Amino acid sequence: MPEVACRTISAATQEHHLPRQLIVRYLAQMFRGSHTCSKMHGLIELYGTLKCGTNRFPLAYVSYGCYCGPGGRGWPKDETDWCCHRHDCCYDFAQQQGCHPITDRYKWTCQDNTVIYAVLDRCQNIICQCDKEASQCWRFAPFNKRYIFWPNYLCGRIYPLCGYRN
Repeated sequence: MPEVACRTISAATQEHHLPRQLIVRYLAQMFRGSHTCSKMHGLIELYGTLKCGTNRFPLAYVSYGCYCGPGGRGWPKDETDWCCHRHDCCYDFAQQQGCHPITDRYKWTCQDNTVIYAVLDRCQNIICQCDKEASQCWRFAPFNKRYIFWPNYLCGRIYPLCGYRN
């Protein structure tokens, strides 16, 4: 994975927070079906970067297509779903490097629909790149309402490996 520098922000920059009620709704959605927790990412940063990059309500992505939200299987349904697949793969890479994208926190801000991070260590830089690339991907990918709450059984059993590009 190529390293791309993230701009540093001052400690005085206000950190974005996910409201408690949204976390509760997200977790309720996650445990509602047959999804597993294995792909539950850092909710707070992921929520904020998605909102920053797209200006969309992030919970619209909770069960979008086959890869957005917890779990992930089958072939991605569209460009937005491919963004989610790549983000899952990026977080898998971070975990292979000994990082904890599920729990690691970092400070960031949003400027002109671009995520700017305060990076402190190697793992934060890797996770920063995952979220930054995903936020840019989601920004330009069309959002197709027909894939909201897409049934998992329609995703199939054939799936792309990480590194495969649509």
